[in-house]
Amino acid sequence: MKSIPLREIVQQIGGRIIHGSGNPIIMNVNYWSKDEIDDHTLVFHLDREPIHGKYWSVKKPVAIISDEPDLCIDLGDSIILIQVEQVEQAFEQFVRYYRSLFHIPVIGVTGTCGKTTTTEMLRQILDEDFTLTATWRSLNDIWHNVDCLLDMDQQTEVAIFELPVVHPGYLSTTCRSFQPQIRILLNIGVHHLAYCETPEKYMLAKAEIVEGLDPVNGILILNDDDENIKKVIDVSGLQRVLYFGKSDRSHFRAKNVVYADKGMNFALEHQGKSYQGYVPGYGEHNVYNALAAIAAASCIGVEIETALRRLASFEQVEEHLEVKTGVNGCTIIDDTWNSSPLAMATALEVLKEISQGRKKIALLGYMPQLGESEYAQEQYAKMGEKAVATNVDLLIVVGQEAEEIGLSALRQGMNEQCVYFCETGSQIYKILEPHLDKSTIMLLKVTHRVMERTSFKSLMSKLIPDQRKAETDGQ
Repeated sequence: MKSIPLREIVQQIGGRIIHGSGNPIIMNVNYWSKDEIDDHTLVFHLDREPIHGKYWSVKKPVAIISDEPDLCIDLGDSIILIQVEQVEQAFEQFVRYYRSLFHIPVIGVTGTCGKTTTTEMLRQILDEDFTLTATWRSLNDIWHNVDCLLDMDQQTEVAIFELPVVHPGYLSTTCRSFQPQIRILLNIGVHHLAYCETPEKYMLAKAEIVEGLDPVNGILILNDDDENIKKVIDVSGLQRVLYFGKSDRSHFRAKNVVYADKGMNFALEHQGKSYQGYVPGYGEHNVYNALAAIAAASCIGVEIETALRRLASFEQVEEHLEVKTGVNGCTIIDDTWNSSPLAMATALEVLKEISQGRKKIALLGYMPQLGESEYAQEQYAKMGEKAVATNVDLLIVVGQEAEEIGLSALRQGMNEQCVYFCETGSQIYKILEPHLDKSTIMLLKVTHRVMERTSFKSLMSKLIPDQRKAETDGQ
């Protein structure tokens, strides 16, 4: 982070020094008192745990910002204590202040699906020309984004934040804190119903991406083919709105999208010119991600030809529709990082498109952020319908929470001998074992938190033994 005199921070947050003195340079910020403390550190006392300064005596100087100063004892001479009325508010003020120190392009990426891939595409496009700070591998909650912000320093030229929705108000808070001037909305499906309660509330929570955007200089990049975006986003007061998609109105328009070797070929039309593009990773959605990344990169001066050339060697994000060779030559599509209805439907489409006559097996699991409401059950039922519509030959439903997927598929006429309900990796393997050969292609759409369970780790080691061996050898 940038080095800042302590008293400048105190002034910005409206604090008052009640112990210690001086104006040391702050070079690190912690927001939990139990984290490891370095020299020149400012600690926001957000956890309100007792602090015994004698254990920090070897670290100099250290400052603490707290709204419960009585919990901070044995501070000695080297620790400065600043009192504020409300430490969470002070911390938010500090984050906004720190962000204001940077007059650089800041990009915010949101959407139900594709945030991580689009962020990584932007990273690959921009990395050769700019010193970047960016969210890493889906670690996109507000605390990880604060860490990302504090990684920005004098060398940072562009910052990229992946912005999720957890509940109504969450996205507007992150937009206020990180103030992206370039904002991307990839799509709006159905997700996070556990906290947004209804699909309509979730859609409106995604629409918070426009809050606080400078109507003159801010840039909003939208998927023009997404009907839900059109329902909730009002662009009437914004002067710089860019669209991507297949529609005639799209400023970055994709045509002739086709599956190719390990990726997608497409033509990109922009301002009367046509460019040929290729992006690694299967699925039409990947072309949309690429269009969004190219649009944002062009806003900060990267030529389209340059962006396309760099995307052609894009390194696909792990566990995001990764195609792998499994045991006995079977093909496995690993899409286990996370799951939402839109992502599951997209993965089933990819399974269908690249199956090439092979037996199609889908392992579909519960989606934690959906919750258990009637709306969630409707989404699970739609996934069963999608499995039938994409001609899945064998459906394995993982977890009791997701059983409506299988029940829905049965109602749609799928043979009951082709639908299984499982709880453990060992149960699944017994079902899969007779099918594990070159004639099978399998989709794993079971969320990462389930795949971390012991029986599912064992399942993966059996399905892709060479991968597990390689990982072990590399440790």
